[in-house]
Amino acid sequence: MTQFSYKAIQVSGGASATVTGTREAPDERTLREDLRAGGLIVIDARPVRLADALKAQVGSSRPRRGDSVWFFQTLNVLMQGRVPIESALSTMRDLAPNPRQRAACDGVRDKLRSGASFADAVGAVPGLAAPHHIEVLRSAAESGSLERAIELIDESLTRTGELKRMLIGRLIYPVLLLIVAVLVVWGLATFVIPKFAQQLSDLGGELPWPTMVTVEIAGALVWAGPILAGGAIVAFAARKQLVTPRMRAALSRLAIRTPVVRDLVWRQQSAMLCDMLATMLAGGGDLLEGLAQARRVVTSPEIVGRLDAAEREVREGRNLGEAFDAHDVLPSLELAMLRTGLESGDLVSGLRRATATSVRRQDEVTQRLMTLFEPAVILVLFLLVAWVVYSLVAGMISMNDLQGL
Repeated sequence: MTQFSYKAIQVSGGASATVTGTREAPDERTLREDLRAGGLIVIDARPVRLADALKAQVGSSRPRRGDSVWFFQTLNVLMQGRVPIESALSTMRDLAPNPRQRAACDGVRDKLRSGASFADAVGAVPGLAAPHHIEVLRSAAESGSLERAIELIDESLTRTGELKRMLIGRLIYPVLLLIVAVLVVWGLATFVIPKFAQQLSDLGGELPWPTMVTVEIAGALVWAGPILAGGAIVAFAARKQLVTPRMRAALSRLAIRTPVVRDLVWRQQSAMLCDMLATMLAGGGDLLEGLAQARRVVTSPEIVGRLDAAEREVREGRNLGEAFDAHDVLPSLELAMLRTGLESGDLVSGLRRATATSVRRQDEVTQRLMTLFEPAVILVLFLLVAWVVYSLVAGMISMNDLQGL
């Protein structure tokens, strides 16, 4: 049994409160089904123990992001061709390129046959859809526009994927440089410097201070390097369990106040917020429902706090643009586009333009950072190698002096 911590929405009895707690279950799917039977829709669930988190991270049964993209993209194509949804799922099951996708299609189809709504059927498969996308499906089912909702989700996943691929593509080269730099230094520290230091010691001479510093650092890197690398991998895999809400809030405030990082984070949050709000409105949801779902996709606690304050004012009757402006929810240009959409009566188009602007500005900031990051990595690599060479040359000169005596 795995102990999970969860956050859920209480929907029984007409209530809509958020509930948090912990519960043991064999897996995440069983947890979601049990809570759903009790009138709770799970927003987020994660293992409490570190070992369970690592096991869930490397497990192959849970759908991955690529599986979710394939599911909605394929389903969108089939439904555009007027294929009934159950027949579409059967076709997708036969076409699924891996067991995870096949199991996801089976899970959704079985839930539909048992009488569940499409939103509940998708939500019963952990990892297949984000909570806000499930809410889009639920709102669309009530308004009779399920095909449009699936199309919107497909577009949202495609835009998010393009942004991630762009960021990864630009990070590959500097990250490779960093890895090469670390491997070069570790190789010198493990195989070259100790032998050289031993030769100097055998001659009975005293090591110059640059050589002594390099030898000490090399001795530490020999055993500390693999430990640090392994620790970094474990920390990344279990990052959700290691970073507490208080730490996330502190890091979020720091990011928003740091000049260059502020623009990058704010644009990213703005793009997600505007995209979610536009998707909910286009899918048939109202403004307050869209704001509630947009809150769940925003990952920065600082922006979440601003959005909560703006949402309270909108519920009290204040104009959306004025509430966002009062609490700095969006950057100025995106806010202007939102207000233009409100004034023209086409808020969805204004939000779409704001999303595109945020993505473009984020791309520009990322490009500037990458332009600075690549030469910075090269400079660090040059300084490391130059120091090692200098310390070795200083030791060789000392060795020659000893041999000349």
